[in-house]
Amino acid sequence: MADNSSLLIITNLYPVPWAPNRASFNRQQFELIAQKMPVNIIVLLGWLEWLKHRKACKEDRNVRYCPYFYLPKIGRRFVPFFQYLSLLFFIPWIKRQSPSTLLAAWVFPDAVAVSMLNQHLKLPLLVKAHGTDINENAQFSARVELMRRWLSRSKMIFCASKDLMNKLIKMGISKAQVQVNYNGVNTEIFYPENKKIVNIGQNADAEKSSTKSKMTLIFVGSIIKTKGIVELVEALPLVKEKYEAIELIVLGEGNLTTSLKEKALQLGISENLCFKGSLPLNEVASYMRQADLLVLPSYREGVPNVLLESFACGTPVVATRVGGIPEIVTDDVGILVEEKQSKALSDAILKALSTPWSQEKILDHAKNFNWQHNVDNVLRHIN
Repeated sequence: MADNSSLLIITNLYPVPWAPNRASFNRQQFELIAQKMPVNIIVLLGWLEWLKHRKACKEDRNVRYCPYFYLPKIGRRFVPFFQYLSLLFFIPWIKRQSPSTLLAAWVFPDAVAVSMLNQHLKLPLLVKAHGTDINENAQFSARVELMRRWLSRSKMIFCASKDLMNKLIKMGISKAQVQVNYNGVNTEIFYPENKKIVNIGQNADAEKSSTKSKMTLIFVGSIIKTKGIVELVEALPLVKEKYEAIELIVLGEGNLTTSLKEKALQLGISENLCFKGSLPLNEVASYMRQADLLVLPSYREGVPNVLLESFACGTPVVATRVGGIPEIVTDDVGILVEEKQSKALSDAILKALSTPWSQEKILDHAKNFNWQHNVDNVLRHIN
């Protein structure tokens, strides 16, 4: 890395004034990079989101907002071209910043558009692959062709999991252009309480009182179908049969919130379900420390940071065996669910709640995911 190095990051996945908790993992990584060199960021915003919040888009010296047109629900393969056209207007500003390297954080459509833009800038291009940006779009041949064509021009693609790396290679990206770079955890925010995780069913007295024991589950993520939140809510009555005072705390926002509240009422679990909305990281960490178990039954994932953060809090997890999750969830830290069904999920939760987890082993495992290691790896590729 040269003394005059600087980085321009272009991404849709970054906190904004109306969603300050969005993509906090990217903000953490970018802030650490900014300690080593100048960093400027262009935040890509769909035109509908931009229209709704344009008055809040107050730019500062290092952050700019780039609205782009798209057709809702159709023509996703054309989105990179629309982003590219919008980014063209930023070329004068970009050149004034004199970046030495580009980083596109989100593969499709963002990195494809940035690679198009780079025809005019001719800078080394780094790409960060997260999960859904590949997992969802890899199902469409037209999008795969765009990714193959434009990502092949990048210097390096950092993948949040081995699973994502292998999918890119299968698309036709060179092995020399991809590597795994697991995200990290801010241990100043995510740390354990002095609690000992024990098997509540390990003696007769505990077994007799288990139906009245207060147990807390936590879900952190978008309240959307692909996060498995519907199956989790449906699993709660089955868990409640053994743990009468079970509580599920949901942290996040999404379009299913209202319907899930109605479902909870129908299932008779309204008092066991608590929606807290989107919260700052320090509050998320506090809930994680208090929870007996974090549950993330996603349909698809890269490597979810919420699992890494749960480990750092000493809290075991139940998660689905999808994407990069099996790479990070061992028998010492959690249980993997094979089926995305409420019964399979409730069985896994019940098993996890009666397992004598070792907090020491969970915390040791958490040490494998370090932001400084992640950032150092990125810095080695910046000119």
